[in-house]
Amino acid sequence: MPEPSALGTESDKKYCPKCYGQFEGSLNVCPDDGTQLRHPKNDPLIGKVFADRYEIQSVLGVGGMSIVYKAKHRLMNRSVAIKMLHKSFKEDIQALERFKLEAEAASSLSHQNVITVYDFGVTPDGEPFFVMDCLEGESLHELIQRKGRLGYERALPVFIQICDGLDAAHKKGIVHRDLKPANVVLITPGDGTEFVKLVDFGIAKMLPQAGREQQNLTRTGEVFGSPICMSPEQCLGKPLDGRTDIYALGCLMYETLTGTPPFMGDSFLVTMNKHVGEAPKAMRQVAPEATIPPELEELVLRCMAKSPDDRCQSAGEVGEILAGIAMKHFGSSGRHASNISTRRAVITHARFKPSVSLIVAVVVASLLIGGGCFCTFWPGPVDDSGSPLNKIGWQILMSDAHTAIQDQNFVSAESKLQAAESRARTFGDNQNRLEQTLRIKAELYGQWDGHAEDLEKTNNEIVAIQVDRLRRELQIQLKLLDSLSQPTTSAVHESSTRLIAEAQIPSILSTSDKLYGRALYSEQEQLLRKTFDVEKKLLGSESVSVAKLATKLSECLIAQRTFVPVRPFLVDACRIYKHHLSENPAQYVQTLSQLAQFDLDQSDFKAAESELAEALLVARKLLGHRDTLVLCLRSYSDLLRQTNRKEESQRLLQEADVLEKLPKRAESK
Repeated sequence: MPEPSALGTESDKKYCPKCYGQFEGSLNVCPDDGTQLRHPKNDPLIGKVFADRYEIQSVLGVGGMSIVYKAKHRLMNRSVAIKMLHKSFKEDIQALERFKLEAEAASSLSHQNVITVYDFGVTPDGEPFFVMDCLEGESLHELIQRKGRLGYERALPVFIQICDGLDAAHKKGIVHRDLKPANVVLITPGDGTEFVKLVDFGIAKMLPQAGREQQNLTRTGEVFGSPICMSPEQCLGKPLDGRTDIYALGCLMYETLTGTPPFMGDSFLVTMNKHVGEAPKAMRQVAPEATIPPELEELVLRCMAKSPDDRCQSAGEVGEILAGIAMKHFGSSGRHASNISTRRAVITHARFKPSVSLIVAVVVASLLIGGGCFCTFWPGPVDDSGSPLNKIGWQILMSDAHTAIQDQNFVSAESKLQAAESRARTFGDNQNRLEQTLRIKAELYGQWDGHAEDLEKTNNEIVAIQVDRLRRELQIQLKLLDSLSQPTTSAVHESSTRLIAEAQIPSILSTSDKLYGRALYSEQEQLLRKTFDVEKKLLGSESVSVAKLATKLSECLIAQRTFVPVRPFLVDACRIYKHHLSENPAQYVQTLSQLAQFDLDQSDFKAAESELAEALLVARKLLGHRDTLVLCLRSYSDLLRQTNRKEESQRLLQEADVLEKLPKRAESK
């Protein structure tokens, strides 16, 4: 059963609370275990407050190991999706570890084209969960079903954004393993562009030891991933790397441009066999009416090469080629070029990947003809210090270790990896090679019986590297803030400093989110407080950027359960947004509701009622913001209920229900 995603489309299938099977029709009892089926609208968690701050609103989906709820962060007024491990897995140590690894892997990604994970934890009842974006959009699969296929003009910017998201994940050592149109969500901000979010980096797919489990599952007829986009090595249960996502990307592009998957058999197994042994039909043969540029078709088929060595070797490389094709056909202007203007318009040709023996031969030849001094003593560039000889030696050791793992020669693989690790610790590349080496070690120990303790130790080292890198990123931000806080020497310097300060806000907020995702709340608070002070000084106390930082600070403080300073920050944010009321009244309403919810949680009913009354008054005047009005009505209704004014509470609740049922076109009337 596929794992549910965070796409905001509520489930309507009945499900079994014991085995989590899903059923349609008039069935009321699970045919597998006789348990009474439950409708998503009757889930016992709906309407409840989860983990002290999330109000469960509906069920988005049910999978084999988890269930996903749509919820509202009561204090931050943010719609989120909460993924919870099924209760039946609470005592399963392996399942818990998988869930934890998925949350850690996903939260380590901070990229605009990858779903964001905000929170992770375990409830007092022992139920693990993590909180991620709740995406309001349409999946690429749904779009293809609706349109039949996409023209290359529309598809190219989508493909490029997918490559950007994949490249960010691969650089973190994360392979998606289930890339398909259904796991690409398209969000339309309202300006005619399409914004891509990659979703469902599913539980087992994040595990370093997934290679062994993949093989075990293959023997019983189950394989992680979707057969329509599954690489040959994935079908055969072989070890995987980022190039398996490149194959899946080729399949995705093929289906998007032609409307038909490259391989489709009568069964799961037949489809897998086609991936392993058949060549796809020419795209112009499948969709002759589609004017697909020849160079784009060539790229798609190259991504779908049976051997990983014959494909593009990285998502970044595919993105560069796509950008070059787009620039060739669209130029540097027009709506289709808007999503790629920052990419280099260079078509990268196929790489020549030398064998290990050839690398050795080149090294020996270089030494013999006088290049030995260069290879041995040149310290390397500043951002990647280390001699070429050391780096090539590391590559050879890693290749030999990979081969040994494939051959199940674990003792030899461990020896090679220990040597590679020793070399990697001498390079100044921000520990990227060291992290890569440790990930292969984790894969080795995951397959090697009796090495669970080594696996845990290696995984802890990987996390430590990631946290160390994040802390260095934090120090860079803090130093920048120190420089911005220095006295200005002229009006020109002051103006330039203000511009730099404003431009740094997205980067600082990104670092803040990553710190939050790692539960490094004190470091996050340090960054946000310093940024708040600097931005307030440079941009003025009425800047919207200052309001954004104030709300972020309140979220950080709540996570630390430090409630006393929260209200002043929220009050400050409300004041600023009220000052800019004509520009964004909805933001003022949302922040005021957030303040009211905080006061309500602190049992300050008088302040909460005053704030909710004002929020509701402004919300009733807004057009096109039905969700904001519904939020105000429900919050006010909750306050009235808690203060024993049940009749008034019910009236507002009914109004909210009516509004939610109205069609979109009617909400502005």
